[in-house]
Amino acid sequence: MNKLVPCYRGAVDAWECDQMGHMNVQFYTSKAAQAFGHLQNSLGLSPAYIRQEKKGLRFKDLRIQYKAEVHAGSVLNGLAGIRRIEGENIKGFIHLFDTAYNRLSAAFEFTATYMNLQEHLPLALPAFLREVSEKMTDSHSDMYQPAPFAGNMMPAKHLDNMFESARSSVDVWECDIFKHVEIQHVIGYFSDAATHILGAVGLTREAVRERNLGSAALDYYSEFHAPIRMSSPIALKSGLMGAEGKIFRFGHNLVDLDTNEIAVTTTVLGCYFDMALRKSVALPAEFTNFPKGQLIDISS
Repeated sequence: MNKLVPCYRGAVDAWECDQMGHMNVQFYTSKAAQAFGHLQNSLGLSPAYIRQEKKGLRFKDLRIQYKAEVHAGSVLNGLAGIRRIEGENIKGFIHLFDTAYNRLSAAFEFTATYMNLQEHLPLALPAFLREVSEKMTDSHSDMYQPAPFAGNMMPAKHLDNMFESARSSVDVWECDIFKHVEIQHVIGYFSDAATHILGAVGLTREAVRERNLGSAALDYYSEFHAPIRMSSPIALKSGLMGAEGKIFRFGHNLVDLDTNEIAVTTTVLGCYFDMALRKSVALPAEFTNFPKGQLIDISS
């Protein structure tokens, strides 16, 4: 049995690229979500099975590392695999490669849970899924695996010093067939919030342009606590967690305003880079001078 699953083949469209000139994080996630469908199919969770049984895998947590930027016209391919089974959870990965350079562009490490997709209820792994998953399990030591996410991570609770960085309601075209928002759009909310964080630390768009700066996400860690359903009113609460050297850290809570429940928590590491040289630079002084008393305090 081939334990690596070819799971994606495509290219980067111009409309998937942002003002930094590279593919935006939400479209990496869109391609990874498509890849995840191929991985599920290889495990016996075919599209027909998922539609009829209303059961399948959902992410419990997701780690994304962006390793090398890609641009409009870049050709991509993807591979996926299962690293291990932990209780009722499947640990796996999806790698997206820049085909022209045979270079890893993004790595997705996930924990997935078998669920009733309509009711969003976790279930025990059925025998057939456990059997196939175990046959496909491999440490894949020759495939990149990130070190554990280091430092403070966003907890699933409301904290001081967070501000509203997005407010919306979930549209039908953002949802899957079970009327839950697709993960691409969740990451899209986080991407939009980055501009608001600039303003929160006092860094204007004019200053960014004058200094010829771009920003890039390096590392995301997300945990999924509750579903977000079609038409739900949502708000994203964000805040700076810290900034040092070339790296800033900020956190997000995606909140269902119907229930005030935190549906997704995410911690993001990012950097700034010279738009011409495409190399990282020291953080702007606005970040390093940000008052410590206004940082998110996860102990509160």
